[in-house]
Amino acid sequence: MFDTWERSTEYPTLFPASRRVWVNTARQLPPSTARMDELPLWVRSGGVFIEPRMPGRLIAWLRRSDGSWVAVVELELSSANQRSRATATLWLPAGDVSPADEQST
Repeated sequence: MFDTWERSTEYPTLFPASRRVWVNTARQLPPSTARMDELPLWVRSGGVFIEPRMPGRLIAWLRRSDGSWVAVVELELSSANQRSRATATLWLPAGDVSPADEQST
C-alpha cells in the first residue's frame, strides 16, 4: 500500500505496524436511524454487520501535514448471516483506535 511513500529517516512520517486493535466505528460509520422491524429480512441478513466497537489490525501510522496521526486499520467485515465477507481498509483519527491484548480479539 505504501510502496511509493518516501521513507525519510530524518523526519519519518510513516510507521508500518502489525498489531491487534479495537476500532471505534461508531463515529466514522454510525448506525442508521431506521427501525429494524421496518427493514426487509433480506436487508437485515445480507447487509454488512458493523458494531460500534470492532477488532481490527493496525497496519500503519501515518503523520498528517498538520502534525496529527492517522491510523491505517484493516477490518474483517461480514454480512449479518455470515455468508459474505470482505476486508476493509480504514484511515481513522488516532483516537478511534486502541490497543487490544491477544485474548480479547
